[in-house]
Amino acid sequence: MLTKILPFLRCVRCLGVGLNPDNGSLSCGSCRARYALQDGILDMAGEDSREVITPFQRLMQTPAIVSIYEKLWRQVGYYIASSRFFDEEMKTVLRLANGRQSSRALDLACGTGVFTRPLSSLGSECMVGLDLSWPMLRQARRMVKKENIQNILLLRGTAFCLPFIDETFPYVNCCGALHLFDRPDDALMEIRRVLVRGGHLCVQTTIRPTRSAGMAYFLERFIRFGFFDEAGLREKLGLNGFRLIESERHRISFTFLAERLE
Repeated sequence: MLTKILPFLRCVRCLGVGLNPDNGSLSCGSCRARYALQDGILDMAGEDSREVITPFQRLMQTPAIVSIYEKLWRQVGYYIASSRFFDEEMKTVLRLANGRQSSRALDLACGTGVFTRPLSSLGSECMVGLDLSWPMLRQARRMVKKENIQNILLLRGTAFCLPFIDETFPYVNCCGALHLFDRPDDALMEIRRVLVRGGHLCVQTTIRPTRSAGMAYFLERFIRFGFFDEAGLREKLGLNGFRLIESERHRISFTFLAERLE
């Protein structure tokens, strides 16, 4: 899979193109930065990350949470937010992606690959799963190997400096993460940059509840679990160069498909 995405990679240090395979890693011909391939995962972040890791994100990287993430944590969390089963959300995401992925697709903040693996069956020659968390990515790698999926490449990187040239992907999926990013506007700008013109973005995120008995305030203030205002989110998409095509709201869960404008 690396050979399929290699022409579209760029150095996150100098933003140069033309990364070259070099003894189990990639090296930048311009600044000599090296990016190692570890446990089948290409590390495009290294120790230099612009992403602030919130307390909630740190919690999700603990071994205990990683081990139960797909079968319990994500399932229960989604049901609490939406009052519907996670399988229904998966059907929505796959329906929105079907026929839009073309040759390459990116699952941003892929975690354990809960969406990456099902999305990989929709026809992309190369399905890239990108996350900053080593524990999540290693679990994703184990699941990919267990299911013998051949068209997935796992990368470690940050949403604020994606290691791809402009207009790399026809389709980007980012479910369950936009509200956790420290700088969602910067993430949206990067997503728009790596999307082709007319490409599509699918997001599942959370909308601030009108009444929560102080719980929403606690989550935002102390563990940095974020919420959007729905009207504000729609405006934010427009300001960042996206046109909303379709959306579903189930309680505080909001899933949408947007198109990159010119």
